[in-house]
Amino acid sequence: MARGTPWAKGSTVWVRQATPGSAADGDWRRGTVVSLDARGAVSVALEPAGGRGASSVVSVRAEDVEPANPALLDGVSDLTQLTYLNEPGILEVLRQRFSGSGSGVYTNAGCVLVAVNPFEELPLYGGEVAARYSRRRSTEDEAPGEPHVFQTADRAFKQMLATAQSQSVLITGESGAGKTETTKIVMRYLASLAGGTGMEDKVLESNPVLEAFGNAQTLRNKNSSRFGKLIEIYFNRGHICGALIHTYLLEKSRVVHQQPGERSYHIFYQLCRGADEAERQRYHLPVGPESFAYLASSGCTSIAGVDDAAGFGQVKSALTAVGIPPEQQAALFSVLAVVLWLGNVQFVPVHDDAVTVDQFTLPALRHAAALLGCSEATLLAALTTRRMQAGGEQITRELSMEAALDSRDALSKAIYAALFRWLVQQINAALSVGKQRSETTLSLLDIAGFESFQENSFEQLCINYANERLQQQFSKHMFKVEQGIYESENIDKARVEFVDNQDCVDLFELRPPAGIGILSMLDEECMMPKGSDSTFAAKLQQQHAAHPRFSHNAKAHGDSFAVHHYAGTVTYSCAKFLDKNRDTLSKDLVVLLQASSAPLVQLLAGDLQAAQDRKGSQTVGARFCDQLRDLMQRLDATALHFVRCIKPNSRQEAGHFDAGLVLHQLRCCGVLEVARIAQAGYPTRYLHHEFAARYRDLLPDKGAGQGADGLEVCRQLLAHFKVDPSQYQIGRTRLFFRAGVLGQLEDAATRMQKSALYIQSMWRMVRCRRAFLHARSAAVAIQCQWRGCVARRQFAELLLQHRAAARIQAAARGCAQRRRYRRALQGVLAIQMAWRRHVLKERVVQRITERRRSEREQAAQAAAQAKAWQQQEDTFEAIKRDFGMDAVDIRRVLGLWQAHGSAFLAWRQQPGWAGAQAAASQPPPLGADDSGLLLEIAASNADAEQLQKRMEGLQTYCHKLERTVDDLREEKQLLQRALHMLQADPAAAPHCQAILASTLSPKGARRGSRLPADAHGSAGLPPRPTLAVHADASGPHYESSTGRGYTESQDDRDDASSISLMSLHEDDGSVTTGGATPTAASLAAARDESCMVVGMLSREFEKKQALLLDDADFIREVRNGEAEAPGMDPELELQRLEARYKTWKKEFKERLGNTHRVFKQLKREERKVGYGASLASAHSATMAPRASSSVRGASGVLAHFKSRSKG
Repeated sequence: MARGTPWAKGSTVWVRQATPGSAADGDWRRGTVVSLDARGAVSVALEPAGGRGASSVVSVRAEDVEPANPALLDGVSDLTQLTYLNEPGILEVLRQRFSGSGSGVYTNAGCVLVAVNPFEELPLYGGEVAARYSRRRSTEDEAPGEPHVFQTADRAFKQMLATAQSQSVLITGESGAGKTETTKIVMRYLASLAGGTGMEDKVLESNPVLEAFGNAQTLRNKNSSRFGKLIEIYFNRGHICGALIHTYLLEKSRVVHQQPGERSYHIFYQLCRGADEAERQRYHLPVGPESFAYLASSGCTSIAGVDDAAGFGQVKSALTAVGIPPEQQAALFSVLAVVLWLGNVQFVPVHDDAVTVDQFTLPALRHAAALLGCSEATLLAALTTRRMQAGGEQITRELSMEAALDSRDALSKAIYAALFRWLVQQINAALSVGKQRSETTLSLLDIAGFESFQENSFEQLCINYANERLQQQFSKHMFKVEQGIYESENIDKARVEFVDNQDCVDLFELRPPAGIGILSMLDEECMMPKGSDSTFAAKLQQQHAAHPRFSHNAKAHGDSFAVHHYAGTVTYSCAKFLDKNRDTLSKDLVVLLQASSAPLVQLLAGDLQAAQDRKGSQTVGARFCDQLRDLMQRLDATALHFVRCIKPNSRQEAGHFDAGLVLHQLRCCGVLEVARIAQAGYPTRYLHHEFAARYRDLLPDKGAGQGADGLEVCRQLLAHFKVDPSQYQIGRTRLFFRAGVLGQLEDAATRMQKSALYIQSMWRMVRCRRAFLHARSAAVAIQCQWRGCVARRQFAELLLQHRAAARIQAAARGCAQRRRYRRALQGVLAIQMAWRRHVLKERVVQRITERRRSEREQAAQAAAQAKAWQQQEDTFEAIKRDFGMDAVDIRRVLGLWQAHGSAFLAWRQQPGWAGAQAAASQPPPLGADDSGLLLEIAASNADAEQLQKRMEGLQTYCHKLERTVDDLREEKQLLQRALHMLQADPAAAPHCQAILASTLSPKGARRGSRLPADAHGSAGLPPRPTLAVHADASGPHYESSTGRGYTESQDDRDDASSISLMSLHEDDGSVTTGGATPTAASLAAARDESCMVVGMLSREFEKKQALLLDDADFIREVRNGEAEAPGMDPELELQRLEARYKTWKKEFKERLGNTHRVFKQLKREERKVGYGASLASAHSATMAPRASSSVRGASGVLAHFKSRSKG
């Protein structure tokens, strides 16, 4: 930059200040020149840091001061538009744009696009943004706007179509600067711009594959490309028809070793985490990558926010898209598993110069051999021994521990490198199908930028050598561009000095006889039998000690040397230079791979063998020189476009701008070289009309520039400010100025603008002050009037508020009283409801209690009747046992005794009873039904005395029987009480036991003293018709209307039992009377029993009807809300009540039918014996209406209780 005095007092400048921890060149701070010292010192008032605090004045040397650009150029989109192209000016523009809008990550530097990595997603790459750039028809149609990578890609594409010349976009930058993402963005834009053939999808799908196999996590980047690539995209008539990928310098050492915190290539972790169960069994993969030594040695196996399993699925899809079938994919993953298992093979020493495989790692050796397609012994021999030819004989030599480990790692690296080359070949085979039809190409170069670490090795030497060649190419291109601009503007005197770095390039690649460069000397040392890293370092120091780009520190530890690159000095360590350059693989290992049974492994072995057989490219350095030379030839044949990627900070944080780091990258990527080339010529350029419009106001005569064109105004301005003609050139459309020339015009414009602003401000102040004083006096008068009006309004408002407050208070009090009244009313209603509910509950409880008491009384009556029947049966049995008479005879005698006993006793008491016995043989008088039989018995002299004794015994037995019946009735009541107590409360069991004990002790003895069975037989009583009573002991369980379950009492079951008179034969329904011929007495007894049965059925019907109707009333009350029964469903209870009624009705009809049939049978028997026709008719007439009324009542109960329940 031109020195002299580019600033004056009051000028804005940049001051370099060395601060602890800052970059080597220090930090730049903005300030204003206070004074200039005759000794060259400059006093500058520095602006406070962060815009806060007071400024400080410092005195610095003139060499540490750089002029600052005017504020008008802050955040300019093109760096070449700056008045002063210096480092602090460029840094400030990049910082302002980076901290501003999202699109500020892109800035132009002439024909170079500077892209600052934002480390976050930005809405800059959508379809609308791409369409805005793709709508331009040609590069001349480009409207001024924000720089963008789409703009660079579109310019290259449109220029290719317009000129039919191949184009190249060079994307460079250090690791983490965003080169890979920028390359993908350009490819997506080109695919959207020139797609439609389907080939663009395959080109895009190649990116995931190359990233998985060639990218890894480093300390500076999560997705760092560890190889360089040139992607040639073929176009035919404006559409993509194919592509070809060239790769450079794959970092093979990363397969076997990584720095702490780094990872190997992504594909290894994706395979370990994304393989399914079948693939795990096929490749013998464990659960995670931590089980492999090659992956776990760095201590980092995962990346935050990255899903390796999902990435594996994307890689498989991409492999399928680029034409690799599943069979080859399986073979590919199998080879990757071989590399991982080889890393787990460890050795133990047998003796000093021999090793063998550790027993703990034999499974790893077994898996590796199985996947390689060879035997374990063959693989073990290849890793631990070497076969050599000596004098025509083959000698096998044991390897040491270090040699065996190197052999294992060399095999792993060679397999992976060959696999990577094979993969690229497969992708190229699928993408290069349109190469024959291609007219032009558009190439994308993605290669690592300049690298300088604390310890730099052979890889950094090759990368920096490539960047030296690319910088040379870049400088030549910029020189040509500058010369082209000057020629197009007809500026013949402009000559830009071209600073060539050919001497640094020669230091690397010079070959005999012209000289010997670093790479040539390295190849020569590799061919020496006793060559080593130390001898190589010594020869370098001896050969290039006088070279201006070479230096070494003799006091430094180890073998090292330094090269002065265009971007800075880098010190390289010679450790393992020769091994990395040789990159040889033992023939035994090649033979091992060739003998494999796996087809893919055999292909890789053939590639390794061919690489060893090629002449002139045995070393990595030599091959890389050839590749780089071929790359330069390709780039020279195309039009170049440059994208320089910048990493704003090392922490990869969004929004953080590290000025020192950015400045270092600007030097390395050549952006400052662009500024230097521009500074060497005429860096400041203005169109004629723009210059005239900006500085026309600086002319003293306002009419001088009126009516003149832009060029004439420019000439008047230059003449007015007396600009030296050697400091500018006038072109056809632009004015070209040397660096700093426009500073005088800017200072004059700034001073004039300040003066004009000062005069304008003073005049505005006077006018505003006068207007203010006038307005203030008027405002005071208006305020007085207004205050009075406001006060009156406020008073009137206060009165209204007071009245409103009084009414509101009254309304509030009334509301409060009404609220209290409602609360009291609600309380009274609640108490009344509670009391009514309580009364209703008591009524319900009372009704339930009364119903249960009536049920118990009816049950007691039924039990007493049943007990009477049972006592009668027991009596008959006892008479049978005591007198030896059949039950039929007893009943017949009892019937006769009941009918004629009183007459018989009266007859005996007559005085002539003995004489009457003699006349007993005479016929009995007419009128009595059975008097003939009685007179026959009385007339029998032989049996009269015996009959009298039997009748007396029968009387005695009847008295005993009555006492026994009383005892049994009392016992049944006690037992029934105990049963009810036990059902109601199980805890009353001891009391029930006491009742049972009292029942069994005395009365059981009396029950045991009944008359024997023969007593009845001996009594000679007539038999009684059998009365059979059938009761179901397992009565149904009903649920009461209140929801509480109850079981029918024994009395209910006795009443509801099925009763049949005089057991009927099933075949004809005839009545059986104990096998004897029915007589008038037996039929009379049967008639009495039938009367009792009909009475029982009638009582049962009345009781059941009362229960059903009572339950129906209760259900209706619950449903209407008159009674409460928590948990009860009235509809469900009504259905259950109807079901119980239907069941009872069916059984009751059956019993009525049976009773009716018994009546008919008795009537027939009475007709046969001619006994009491009128009495039987009267009896039947009495019983029939009762039975029929029972049936009709049973038929109408359902409708009745349905109507009552539904209410």
